[in-house]
Amino acid sequence: MAVTQPPVHSPTRTEKVMAIIVAILSGIVASLVAYMIARHLGATALVGAGWSGGSFVAALGVVRGIEKELGIL
Repeated sequence: MAVTQPPVHSPTRTEKVMAIIVAILSGIVASLVAYMIARHLGATALVGAGWSGGSFVAALGVVRGIEKELGIL
């Protein structure tokens, strides 16, 4: 019995836009969490904003990398 492969599906423009929105929202959540943790640990607002920005960039990069590997972007 032969195994049939599903047809190759290229993501549409809407799916690509949704993937980018998911990546941005993931970055926003990571930045808010990092800011709250920094402030809870006694950091100043400026240090918290730095942690927040770094976490946003890191989370955005990770999610976009995963989406590229899955073929969504």
